Amino acid sequence: MSNRLTRIQAEGLRSLRDVVPRPRRLTVIVDPEGSATRDLVAFFTLLRELACGRIQQTQVLDAVDGPVTLVLGMNDDDYTVTLRRFPDGRWRVVHEELALLVGLSLLFVEPGSGAPRDEAELSTFPPGPTASLGEGEAAWMGEIADRASRAMNGFLRGFRVQPAESFDADVPFLFLEERDVDLPANAVWDRVQAARAASSRVPVLLCTPSVALADAFDIEDVLRG
Repeated sequence: MSNRLTRIQAEGLRSLRDVVPRPRRLTVIVDPEGSATRDLVAFFTLLRELACGRIQQTQVLDAVDGPVTLVLGMNDDDYTVTLRRFPDGRWRVVHEELALLVGLSLLFVEPGSGAPRDEAELSTFPPGPTASLGEGEAAWMGEIADRASRAMNGFLRGFRVQPAESFDADVPFLFLEERDVDLPANAVWDRVQAARAASSRVPVLLCTPSVALADAFDIEDVLRG
């Protein structure tokens, strides 16, 4: 079964708030000004940097002063992380948690613990197989936690922006951008069919300024600013 994006939420990062509440496998965002697209790119880029252990190298936070909280849901497993800039100028993780649909919550960095991290704990779970941890409930829960953490890490590491007219679908998540406003009818048809086909395998988020393109999709797939 295809993965689903089930939550996108941010506080303190640009103007992004709850942009895509409970989206479907295919979500089309009508964005005439391009601001939502830029904010979503910043959101996923920052999460990718967290997953790769590159907070201190990212430029996404250059124009940000206050704390930043990001929440990403994949298949109803929610990854939450809060970053804060410290007096030495470094951003650190002050809260990090992966809450799983099965009822298990992994508190990587406890808020208010006084032990912030320079990099996200999620970065220590690179994509790969989960080793058997033995018998018993504790081992079973440990394997679930490890598998979910690696799945979230791999999902985030696979993020990149691709053009809607030509893209590689061999990724865990397709972020498509269509920059043209006035598309000919055949181009609209091609974009719609390609995005629909891809969404049967991976979640697709398509940002476009074109109302005509958005209108060619099912109404329940479209979010309008």
